[in-house]
Amino acid sequence: MRKDVSLKVALQAGGLNKSTYFYQADKSGRNRVRSGRLLDLDLTKLLYKLKGYELTLGYRKLSKYLRVKYGVLYNHKKVYRHMKVLKLLQPRKIKPRTRPNTLLDRCPVQRSNQRWEADLTYVLHRGGRAYVFVIIDIYDKEVVGHCVSWRCRADEAVRSLDQAIRKRFGAELPSGLDLVVRVDRGCQYTAKEFEDFCLMKKIRLEFCAVKTPNDKPHIESFIACYKREEVYRNHYGNFLEVLDGFYRYAEWYSAWRPHGSLGNQSPAAFRSLEIGRQDSLVAANY
Repeated sequence: MRKDVSLKVALQAGGLNKSTYFYQADKSGRNRVRSGRLLDLDLTKLLYKLKGYELTLGYRKLSKYLRVKYGVLYNHKKVYRHMKVLKLLQPRKIKPRTRPNTLLDRCPVQRSNQRWEADLTYVLHRGGRAYVFVIIDIYDKEVVGHCVSWRCRADEAVRSLDQAIRKRFGAELPSGLDLVVRVDRGCQYTAKEFEDFCLMKKIRLEFCAVKTPNDKPHIESFIACYKREEVYRNHYGNFLEVLDGFYRYAEWYSAWRPHGSLGNQSPAAFRSLEIGRQDSLVAANY
């Protein structure tokens, strides 16, 4: 048949393409990423060593994570090929179409401690529910305050905000600080106790519209990561296990987890660089 017609015409008639026609299976029994590309043994061993929250990272963030934590440099495409063969890739998430939030573009954040976002969620355990109140700084993405409790009241919201203030500023707020905390219209944040505490600390409250999670996308993103990377991977027997799991995850999130909007740096690393840059600018002005 090859003598009568060309290969292209024959493949078109058979409904095949050239790659299928010329494909030869690798019968050597060795692991290959592609034809002619063997797996890197050092990278394979390193990927098999991953455990805990490290397994939840995508290949781009994992490439940066390996460089920072283990001091090894691998191209992200190579990491992707190895993770695909070792079946370590995360399920692909299909994102729905959403409208861009023009409200956030009108209020750009240029430094830490300028705008925080707060929200709460619940976590199921065998004995009932635990409620997690979280506050993050939307500039450096660090978890600045939290409260895990078996009750869901305004008191827990106040405790999370008080912890955030003490972590960033100590016992008292510095003079001249213009801090905004964006919250939804849940009863915990519209309660008189929470509003009075904000007035006492001279913190401005900014309320979102009803059923508009895009008005506080940063805290929503953190809660989604927390649920996907910690909660849905565990079955909690009691409240203490929920408490221990959140503390462990919050510490890892702030200290190690690469964040895409921070150039794949962790929030702690990004904040330390920002503090150093601000100190150098102050010294230059003097």
